[in-house]
Amino acid sequence: MITGSLVPNITMFDADGQLDIARTKWHMRWMFERGVDGLFLTGSYGSGPLMTVDERISVYAAAKEVAADFSGKTLIAHVGSIDTASTVALARAAEQLGMDAVGAVPPFYYKHSEDLVLQFYRDLIESTSLPVYAYNNPETSRFSFTAGTVRKLQDMGLAGMKDSPLEVGFVSRVYYENKLAGRQFQVILGTSKGWLPFYYMGVRAMIAGMSNWAPEIMTALTRATFDGDQERSERLYVLMLDLSAKMHFSDSTIVSLMGLYARGYDAGYPRKPMQLPPFDSPKYAEIRGWLEDGFAQAGLALEVGQGSVV
Repeated sequence: MITGSLVPNITMFDADGQLDIARTKWHMRWMFERGVDGLFLTGSYGSGPLMTVDERISVYAAAKEVAADFSGKTLIAHVGSIDTASTVALARAAEQLGMDAVGAVPPFYYKHSEDLVLQFYRDLIESTSLPVYAYNNPETSRFSFTAGTVRKLQDMGLAGMKDSPLEVGFVSRVYYENKLAGRQFQVILGTSKGWLPFYYMGVRAMIAGMSNWAPEIMTALTRATFDGDQERSERLYVLMLDLSAKMHFSDSTIVSLMGLYARGYDAGYPRKPMQLPPFDSPKYAEIRGWLEDGFAQAGLALEVGQGSVV
């Protein structure tokens, strides 16, 4: 079972839009050193839909190289693509590179029937011996999973589901149906929101975007939860929700890069058409203030780099 707090890590590019593997590896290592339990590679935060198949594979390889210096880090390669052939190619490469699992949103942009989505996952599951996780993210894929869809996928061998909307009725039904039936099927939260209540239900893993720029807070929250320190976990959970809400002013990839810059780290660039605000924008200083206050409330030291834009 996958456990703990993973991160949908961002992929970094240079000013010309070329993949910056060195900087991306630095960021992976930086997060691992601060307690992040694993990576969800080339998903939405990781700009997967903006990258070629070969670029995504190079990020998987980079993650494997960095994780080799640590113990017990989980690597999930997001392989979801607009077409089946690319998805299968990515899954096979992920298996060859030694990823722990693969995940995939349904094929996006075009609106597909359930039958076609099921065939997409059947092809994916049959292409690899790695555990396959479906990724329920209707905002990007134009397809919403139902409990019935999940049951059909389980019959094909689906190992679990990453869920981002966190509709309580749907997630709890999937979880409890499998628990009551004694089936090995894992639900992973696709966001840190809902972590505590779903943990008490029995969920044991989340993929938290905040770890891109404040992994110390997510690590403290996760450890307090698993250690049974209810008061601290509740305080950190509310703090996380507050800080997360403040940072939801733009696309998640952009705010992650801005959070790193606000901490004094040169985080490179997003790939166009995404674009960072100018470095003289007062928003960076505002983010720095939020971080200083949040870390102080958590009783944590805010480490900063040498390239601050504030």
